[in-house]
Amino acid sequence: MSEQTDKLLFKIARLRVVVSRIFATLVALLVIFTTPSFQQGGLADLLSDTTALFLLTVCSMGRLWALLYISGKKTQEVVTDGPYSIVRHPLYLFSFIGAIGIGLASDNILVLAAVIIFYLSYYPLTILSEEKTLTKKFGQAYIDYAKCTPGFLPKLSLYKSTDHFAVNANILLKNLALGMWFIWIFILFNVTQTLQTMGIIPVLLKVP
Repeated sequence: MSEQTDKLLFKIARLRVVVSRIFATLVALLVIFTTPSFQQGGLADLLSDTTALFLLTVCSMGRLWALLYISGKKTQEVVTDGPYSIVRHPLYLFSFIGAIGIGLASDNILVLAAVIIFYLSYYPLTILSEEKTLTKKFGQAYIDYAKCTPGFLPKLSLYKSTDHFAVNANILLKNLALGMWFIWIFILFNVTQTLQTMGIIPVLLKVP
């Protein structure tokens, strides 16, 4: 890739948090002022909410699992144990699972499609930028790791882990608090739907 492409990827990765927050705000507004696609209290609504809560729980627990291994080490060494032994980007994998959960929790087909399209369009570029950065920093160690470990779809047969490892508690707690928003947004969506049903929040757009 050209130097200009590398710079573009770096900018995309650097703005990841800001872009994600802006998109999350737009999704929240869409949920607040549009109708659910499923009849509230019906079977489809029950299945959607149950699946959403399951996926969001998997996301939160999976991110915590990954953070236990990576906290404080991301810029110091190539982590190859635990979730990082079966996939190179477990945090992004679990975040994608959470994104699908958020889409289902909204009971809104438009939101579900938007979340999936945004993630699959934006985050592969972020992952590519991160891999280039890690390759430059760790050289052959990361190249060898990348050769034998899948990038996004985990290979469970590769799993390995040590019994004890050091964790930076401050970084872990900070990232854990940030990761909990996957569960909080489920609560927000359900409160929003209840307020819509009560007529407290006006519906501006009906979604099929």
